[in-house]
Amino acid sequence: MKKFVLFISGLAASVLLFAAKPLPSEVKGTVRDMEGKPVTGVVVSDGYHVVLTDSQGKYCFPRIPEAYYVYISIPGEFKVPLRQGQPCFFKKLEDRPEYNFTLERLKNGPEKEFNLFLIADPQCQWAWHVRRLATEAIPDMKVYAKKCKGPDYAITLGDIAYSEGHRNTNYLLTLIRDEFAAEKTGMPVFQTIGNHDFEYPLTAVESASPTISLRRHRYFEDIFGPANYSFNRGDVHIVSMHNVCFEGFGAPGKYHGDFTDEQVKWLEKDLEFVPDDKLVILCVHIPFENIYQKEPNVGRVMDILGARKHARIVSGHTHTIKHLHYPNGVSEFVAGAMSGCWWWSKNCADGAPNGYAVWKIKGNEVVSDIYKGQNFKEDYQMRIYRGDAEFGGEFERFKLEHGAGSILVNVWNWDEGWRSEVYENGKLAGTLEKMPTSGEFTPPYNGSKDWWAIGYNVGVVGRGHSKGSTRNNYCSKNYHMFKYELKDPSAKVKVVVYDKSGKKFSCSKITTAADYDDLARRPEYPVIPGWEE
Repeated sequence: MKKFVLFISGLAASVLLFAAKPLPSEVKGTVRDMEGKPVTGVVVSDGYHVVLTDSQGKYCFPRIPEAYYVYISIPGEFKVPLRQGQPCFFKKLEDRPEYNFTLERLKNGPEKEFNLFLIADPQCQWAWHVRRLATEAIPDMKVYAKKCKGPDYAITLGDIAYSEGHRNTNYLLTLIRDEFAAEKTGMPVFQTIGNHDFEYPLTAVESASPTISLRRHRYFEDIFGPANYSFNRGDVHIVSMHNVCFEGFGAPGKYHGDFTDEQVKWLEKDLEFVPDDKLVILCVHIPFENIYQKEPNVGRVMDILGARKHARIVSGHTHTIKHLHYPNGVSEFVAGAMSGCWWWSKNCADGAPNGYAVWKIKGNEVVSDIYKGQNFKEDYQMRIYRGDAEFGGEFERFKLEHGAGSILVNVWNWDEGWRSEVYENGKLAGTLEKMPTSGEFTPPYNGSKDWWAIGYNVGVVGRGHSKGSTRNNYCSKNYHMFKYELKDPSAKVKVVVYDKSGKKFSCSKITTAADYDDLARRPEYPVIPGWEE
């Protein structure tokens, strides 16, 4: 018994001694290539410090409690390191003396031309959502990537999962991560955190981090890596940042877009090492449009980007497509959602199909961009409706009151520099007129919303038909609806649009409610599998 007590006492003393052991005061290591040669000038960070490797490939900076990872900004002349199909450019900060990285050089040097896939809001809440992601979205990406040719990379724009209220769906993140593996998508996929990717309730989070705010997204970081990071491809520097600020830890639904002071300082330091002739693409979840003039730190980030020669913002969150051009020369693309209307159909609330955007980049320019509908052909870029059509189903119906002599055209990726032509009976008769954005919910239904998509999501499926808090999610604004008054109401119509690169898209089909089965109806998976009830 005495020996047993002595053993336990000794064990307890050892545990206390181990627990009391201070962590290393520095974070240091070496970056080498596959031949063991040091790599100079690689940016290394912990989310607070940002330093360059020296002539020996070494780096060093003080360790702080807030830091969770040490990671590199992958240089453009090296391959994206992968582990189990995921980008792996980071190491967890632990009780280790050094954190070393090994990089593999690209055979032909930096890629001056590549494709960037932008994926907004996969937002899987149930297993059948992941099934649709795996059977519809991911295979479509892989097939389209082969058609695009050239190196391909992708980044999500937040809301990978769909935690809501106090219901956690973060357990799905590992499943989603596996579906986004490079061998399934055909490319490395980087991740951005969104407002539905946080840990709820607070009792479920780990307690090692110094603040509750940091703890809340540690689970996401454990799955995907740092929440603020950058990497380089060719003449492009891509930055991903967490921009969700919760207004109270007991109210997960109350948040706004913002950055912390530390994040702004980190971005400034990161961009100090990026030549001014490089294109900077900032990836966030919440769009800047309604916050950059209200939130000082968002304004500071906008100023940082505006001071550069070439800068763009890409975001998601709204499940609608919008192109924005700010006075300081920065543009923003708000991408449509891969999940559309939360996987209830094949469409977002603004009528754009579930999908993703693809940018063709040459040098420091985006030379072309397309919004690709999942499981639709590349030329599916618009729908035409009659001005007196009726859409909907058993829950609610919407009778348009634009008149029988007019057509409405939803061109979902329309941007500045696009142009249109309308043909009646084979002859050029005019151009489309962009409709003012409207937010009406009640008759007369003569505004700019896509009432065909609303008719399906609300009228047929029944989402938001009670005019409750979720109604706006399924009846959102449309920023790319056009109208044309026919000279001959009985004429055969063809609409042609040209994007900024000169690529031509045409459509002659008048879409009706009879097209719901082909263009809107989702596969019949169970909504809530038994094991999830």
